[in-house]
Amino acid sequence: MAELNLDYYRGSDQYSDGDVEDRILRDVRKLTAAGKAEGPGGQPDAQEMLYGVIDEAYRTGDETDGFAYLYHLSPVRENILSWYPFRKDASALEIGAGPGAVTGILCKKMASVTSVDLSKRRCMINYERHKSADNLKIMVGNLNEMKFPGLFDYVILNGVFEYAGSFTKEGQPYQTFLRRCAGFLKEDGVLLVAIENRLGLKYFAGAPEDHTGNYMEGLKGYRQGSGVRTFSRAEWLDLAADCGLRVRRFYYPSPDYKFPGEVFTDESLSAASYDRNRWNFDARRLELFPEREMAASLQKEGVLATFMNSFLVELSASERLETPEETGEGSEILYAKVNADRASCFQIQTVIRRNGDGQRVVSKEPLTDAAQAHLLRMHEYEKTQKTRTLLLEGRQYPVRMLCGEEKDGRFLYRYLEGENLGERVAQAAEAGDDAAVIRMTDALWSLLLQGEVEEGGAGKEGQDAFRRVFGEVPGAGEGRLLCPANIDLIFDNLILSGDTVWIIDGEWVFDFPVPAGFILWRAVNELYAGHESLEQVLPKQKLLGRYQITPAQAQTYWKWADFFEKQTVKANELARYARPEKKADLKDIHTFGQRARLTSTLYIDRGQGFSEKDVVRQEVSLKDGVYEAVFDIPHPETVRDLRFDPIEGTCCVCALSSPDGQLRPVNAARARKKIPLEGGYTRVCEFLTTDPSYRLVCRGGVPERVRITGRMDLRSEDWALGRAGSLLGKYQRIFRL
Repeated sequence: MAELNLDYYRGSDQYSDGDVEDRILRDVRKLTAAGKAEGPGGQPDAQEMLYGVIDEAYRTGDETDGFAYLYHLSPVRENILSWYPFRKDASALEIGAGPGAVTGILCKKMASVTSVDLSKRRCMINYERHKSADNLKIMVGNLNEMKFPGLFDYVILNGVFEYAGSFTKEGQPYQTFLRRCAGFLKEDGVLLVAIENRLGLKYFAGAPEDHTGNYMEGLKGYRQGSGVRTFSRAEWLDLAADCGLRVRRFYYPSPDYKFPGEVFTDESLSAASYDRNRWNFDARRLELFPEREMAASLQKEGVLATFMNSFLVELSASERLETPEETGEGSEILYAKVNADRASCFQIQTVIRRNGDGQRVVSKEPLTDAAQAHLLRMHEYEKTQKTRTLLLEGRQYPVRMLCGEEKDGRFLYRYLEGENLGERVAQAAEAGDDAAVIRMTDALWSLLLQGEVEEGGAGKEGQDAFRRVFGEVPGAGEGRLLCPANIDLIFDNLILSGDTVWIIDGEWVFDFPVPAGFILWRAVNELYAGHESLEQVLPKQKLLGRYQITPAQAQTYWKWADFFEKQTVKANELARYARPEKKADLKDIHTFGQRARLTSTLYIDRGQGFSEKDVVRQEVSLKDGVYEAVFDIPHPETVRDLRFDPIEGTCCVCALSSPDGQLRPVNAARARKKIPLEGGYTRVCEFLTTDPSYRLVCRGGVPERVRITGRMDLRSEDWALGRAGSLLGKYQRIFRL
């Protein structure tokens, strides 16, 4: 049983996402109770239940509340460390653990974990999620006041270090906090920091800065006293040196550290494809240019590491590296792909390591107990495959299935040096060489037809099995059926190494008949999805027609693939919370700047009520949503009351405050969570009206000059109507109207 320690708690939570955390705690308790209530064989899929809760948060709350659920509870958060070679007998201190996004994976991989957070409410969520872990101690309170029985092998900062300027009072808060964290380490201990890159490519491409919400703020330099900042790769090297530490390695989680699917190193980053699955959860994100295409250019120039969106920085004061015997993993990890965004029975990860002898090895590992059977099925298929042939540029090559070796529940494969045929056909596509693309596709089709053919069609048992996986039964005119069928026989899974073409990654193999045309369609669809320009050179349907795949069949295949991904594998659950990026043309920037200029009005009541005769108007220019206005008030000693209208004719969301008094919203539809601003706190107010208004209550009399600052986001009337409907529905549910 986990331990919850409140000895250092001072009675108030110093950091919070607001009341949504109470709802998260309530729902986590429900999930825990539901999981225990079901008997063996009847327990619902925990991940399915979890995403049901997140769905409900998005449906009944606003975008911010929904994302809070997703950010704190998604199992994909663990991907940042699920592959890391922690020593099994090690101890870890997790600083700023919050609701426990990565606490569970730390408990699985190490002997003891101490998780610390300022917020009791967040620690309660963490405790409810992981209270069955006997090796976990959760401590609530200020880290600086805590006493620990000893030092730690690892100190973990996951999305925490960037806030050091807010809670460290010394003159150099980031250096001070980094030294303090390193002080909790044993002599040969390791400090791991997951954080955004100040020069992340997404910020150039149009993403707001993650912490301030301002466009390009980190790129331009953070405002003085903002209390939060991130660092570039070079800045991390300098920061570590200032603190007597060294950066042992940079890992590059992609698309970022929050929801990573892959993790690169300097070595693997130069060779691998970038940004395979990138979901955007910020409705304000712009697309100034395609991030993936720019990343490919930076990769060719050898500078992509400087612009990756996030880092996992591995720091130490010691030169010593863990031995393979200590970690049980191998001494150096070069790459990891983590497939946790799936049904639990299919959750696996692929890790490339370099052994002590310099040889690279590929390991496929289950992330859950249920996924072990999935890997075993794959291994059994590998052992039974016969040699085939593939014609490439006039030469016949033998084709063999790469077979792994089982060891301690994992499956180890030798790393193949050679040419990925996906890269070859991609080069032909980019060069506009349609003849080469056709030759490669002909070769793949010929390879498919060498598979074992199911004579006489699929029987009822085979049809039922197909329906369970793909949702429908193949029609009578499907042609050749293959059994067993490897539906992932795509170009990227064919490696030409020496004189042999090897088939890798036989993860999706089925022991019932599957149409060969469907497998080829998947390979062609994958090719065109990654190279949109190919459609202009060789239309996809023209290529498919060469193999008698009609538009109607292609539509059927798409339905099968969609059912397989969403219903069977339950892959890419994050995609349903993604928001489209707003394409922005820099030619429109002048127009955008004009729209960002507005007029704010301060109405003055001197005992006769408010009127247009006694007002002070101020022209304000919004820059990245930042608002600042100063009003000079004539004869302030005669003023009874002040009303402030930040804008006229536009709906908006405001987070405004004044050092000269208290701003009280008059007609806001909703005043959301408090946020830090100007040394204090203010509420985010949603105005669904085109005439938003505040009362300004001054402290100790009205001054001659009033200053109002903060943030303002302009919103459309369509947005306001949508929010009004959402809020009305929410209140009807609350009051049972």
